[in-house]
Amino acid sequence: MNLRVNLPPRSRVGNPVTPLLRAVLLADLVDSTAFIQSFGDARAAVALQQLDLRIRDLLEFTGGRLIDKADGLLAIFERPIQAVDFALRYQQALREFSSSEGAALLARVGIHVGEVMTWSNADSDILAGAKPLEVEGLAKPVAARLMALAFPGQILISSMAQSLAQRAQPELGERAERLRWAAHGRYRFKGVPAPILVHEVGEAGIAPLRRPASSPKAWRELPVWRRPPVLAAELLLCACIGVFYGYVFFRSPPAIGFQQRDWVVVGDLSNFTGDPRLEDSLETALRVGLEQSRYVNLVPDLKVRDALQRMGRSQEAAVDRAVGSEIALREGARALLLPSVAEVGGRLRVSIEVVDPDSQATVFAQSAEGRGLDSAIASLDQATTDLRGALGESMSNIRSNDKPLAKVTTSNLDALRAYSLGNAAYLKSRDADALALYQQALALDPRFAMAQVGMARIRARNGELAQAKQLALQASDNRARLSQRETMELDTFIARFGPPAQQMSKFKVWASMYPDSFRAYYGYSLAAFENNDYRSGLQFLAPALSPKNPLQASTYYLQGMLLLALERYSEARTAFQRADSLGVAGDKLEAAELFAAQRDFAGAERALRSQTGSGMTASQAVQHSDDPQFLLDQGKWQEARASLASLQSQLDRTSPLYASALQGARLSLDGYDGRLDRRQWRNYVDVQARRLTGSDQLEQDQAIFPLLAGGWLAARHGDSETAAKVLQLVRDPVRARGDNPTLSMQAIVQAELALAASNPEAAIATLRARHNGNELYFSHAVLMRAYAADRDYPAALAEAQWLAKQRGRAYLDSNSWEMWTPANIVESNLALLSAAEFAEKLGRRELAQQYLKKFLEAWPSAGRSFVAPRLESLRQALASRPG
Repeated sequence: MNLRVNLPPRSRVGNPVTPLLRAVLLADLVDSTAFIQSFGDARAAVALQQLDLRIRDLLEFTGGRLIDKADGLLAIFERPIQAVDFALRYQQALREFSSSEGAALLARVGIHVGEVMTWSNADSDILAGAKPLEVEGLAKPVAARLMALAFPGQILISSMAQSLAQRAQPELGERAERLRWAAHGRYRFKGVPAPILVHEVGEAGIAPLRRPASSPKAWRELPVWRRPPVLAAELLLCACIGVFYGYVFFRSPPAIGFQQRDWVVVGDLSNFTGDPRLEDSLETALRVGLEQSRYVNLVPDLKVRDALQRMGRSQEAAVDRAVGSEIALREGARALLLPSVAEVGGRLRVSIEVVDPDSQATVFAQSAEGRGLDSAIASLDQATTDLRGALGESMSNIRSNDKPLAKVTTSNLDALRAYSLGNAAYLKSRDADALALYQQALALDPRFAMAQVGMARIRARNGELAQAKQLALQASDNRARLSQRETMELDTFIARFGPPAQQMSKFKVWASMYPDSFRAYYGYSLAAFENNDYRSGLQFLAPALSPKNPLQASTYYLQGMLLLALERYSEARTAFQRADSLGVAGDKLEAAELFAAQRDFAGAERALRSQTGSGMTASQAVQHSDDPQFLLDQGKWQEARASLASLQSQLDRTSPLYASALQGARLSLDGYDGRLDRRQWRNYVDVQARRLTGSDQLEQDQAIFPLLAGGWLAARHGDSETAAKVLQLVRDPVRARGDNPTLSMQAIVQAELALAASNPEAAIATLRARHNGNELYFSHAVLMRAYAADRDYPAALAEAQWLAKQRGRAYLDSNSWEMWTPANIVESNLALLSAAEFAEKLGRRELAQQYLKKFLEAWPSAGRSFVAPRLESLRQALASRPG
């Protein structure tokens, strides 16, 4: 016999869930059961009822909302200061209650701020016992762990809530004067992925204001030298086994337990001299001194400013002992360094304190002094050297790798300050301001190599490669004024004007010597991207995605570019979104191309509108380089031509190399619709040939790809003589550079000549020999035509389908200032028509109709363009085919 159990109807699902940023407070009455036993049920119920009414009044007064109540309560507040206000009043109410009832009743309180999910229950669910409002989210268990950790009568608060509440402390009125804030260190909570910096707030003389004890569910993170005796015994045993390392065993290490490749945070310089020239200049010099080390890692200033923002503080806030310690804990740094400069007894003293961020105690300090402002750099150099030695770095290593700070920076304090301010502007993408400040620094010290390198980076970022190379070579002439690390960075910068393989090799060496130098990984991956080696670039980029990387936003953006080129759209979108959330600035062309590759041109326009300017004319024009490509992708040929012409006129004077590439792009479009004549490609080839045979190496290198592009246009339109001439001219330069784009374009010209000679088999063999995943997108378009000429329609169809699918690659292909990207975009659309034609030839009528429909959706006006004859022929073929 089957029995059916009649269950009550389930609660409705799908109630609207609202994410809110709220302060969550959890409180627990200590020994409430014992209180009830001692008072009796009836008396205790009356007393607790009166207490509940008082608590509800306090919640209303402080702006809180009660969510749940048992032996304690759960409440949420819009601001942490409201939660603190309630907690203090709650503890006071308990003290008054205990006094009036003659029985001690204390509470533990935990406060955390974070995103919570809230939803309202239906009336029927409330009648069945549900709470009116449900609250969930990680903030709730964190507050619960804080509450459980607290002593009776103690209010524990997370660092995020504390920083916001302490700033609003004056809102508490007279009570604020009696408040005390204590930092108890980092604790790990069971079930919470990251450690939490725990603070306490309370009134002096009333609150415990002492560090809570660890428990199985919450334990304090301790340095190795302060952990339980068992671990100390294990370390002692290991030390005994290694007793033959006598020097290491007996040397007194710093109390902070610093290890090689540990990180440090540099706090703001305390300048007690009143001379502003010392402030930015000495901080920059200290950073240069520490960056020379392969033993110490320095948390970059940009990362420090990001941490301040995450703490709810201004990015310009002072990084003092308390703030710097919290930043160090957040960033996983072992020590905080607090530099200072003062006049003592007529002498200028430079000091560096080493602070344990866990206790905020000074572990040790190093100082040096001299006479007058001119001694400041030398004194800082001595103090930095002593500091590194005290942290455990060998003096032999310091002496062999380092140069005096005055030599690797400048002895001119005004020049150093201008350079420091220039760096700050550069990191905020204010290129015009940064350039002016670097120029001022160079005017004060004409051999200031670091300023020359800074100017070179700005010129390169804005497409002025000739000026960038000249400045980099000038800095190279002054390389005696650079540290070993900066010399290595300069050499990799200069290598970018040569073969990509050479540049990638130098970045690899840099990364091996300085394993935590994120720019080395980024630089290699960018060079790999420009060499169409997307998989290698993506793999090598991984270490630079570290949260410690101050340029993490740009790194995620580069990851998005590499993923887009590999057609991994969903992952690319996540990477671009992550870059945006981290505040990436400047051009966002590739983020827009992600949308365009999926034919979402409205989304592409939104991405373009989010770009930020640098103040440089060339870069502002470059931000519109996708305009003609997006127009082409929609079949709007006339608008695309006008856009290309406008861009070229803007860049003719500011960036002639880019302007030349745009001219090549316009010629490639003319080649599709019959506007191109022999004089145009021959004139273009002649101009590029003169550049190739000139005296400027940069001009020579930049002429190779455009010259090959002109050669392909000639071969495609029957001018085999010009194409053969081009191949002869570029043979040695292409072999010398050895980069994938030019090698692939060379093979494309050779294949086109073979097709012109009615030898499709040779064309196929030439192209397939270069297809290793790093070839040009356009190579597949020529291979498709070669298969068709050989009547291998299945292979031709496969290539057409590849071209139609690999739209991310079409946009991202590296091909000399993207001069061939418009041709790629055209081919990605024509591939749909070609696929329809090949499918029809193979008798696959339904597939042919599907591709024809896709083509007409992509290019609605195609019937009025140069492809009209092909469309008509295909339609007739489909109409005549049964089926």
